[in-house]
Amino acid sequence: MAGLARGLGLLACGMALHLIKLAVGIETVEQLHDRQAGRIREAQCGSGEGRLRILTRNMPRRSGEVLAGGSLYWVIKGQVCVRQSITAIEAITEQEANRRCAIYLDTALVRTHLRRSRPFQGWRYFEADLAPPDLSGPYDPANEPPAEMAAELRELGLL
Repeated sequence: MAGLARGLGLLACGMALHLIKLAVGIETVEQLHDRQAGRIREAQCGSGEGRLRILTRNMPRRSGEVLAGGSLYWVIKGQVCVRQSITAIEAITEQEANRRCAIYLDTALVRTHLRRSRPFQGWRYFEADLAPPDLSGPYDPANEPPAEMAAELRELGLL
């Protein structure tokens, strides 16, 4: 009952619980965008559905709080820099030994102010008061500096 009350308190305050995850092997937001676009195309060919999802081993125990407006914040090169709204979370049980969780994401990437993050495995809960604010407008690859310039600007703390 305390968990339900805590969840209702978050809804009343307008604060959602978020998730944070490392974008392993990803160097730029553009690369994340391209990889996700490829995964959507593969999903459309396989099932015809074409929804963007990530698969994890563990189901968030606080999924109700996450689904109340939460996002997945991506850490790229040690910086939280982009997020995606979480649209659904479901358990996938193809075989009992291979139970997994699918976290479905909105395809829109929303740039955020940069915030440093240490490495970790899997995903973690990310409280709303720790989440960096959004930059204006959704991610648009045409408005991004070249990858080398972006890396240099990041090193200087300007991006």
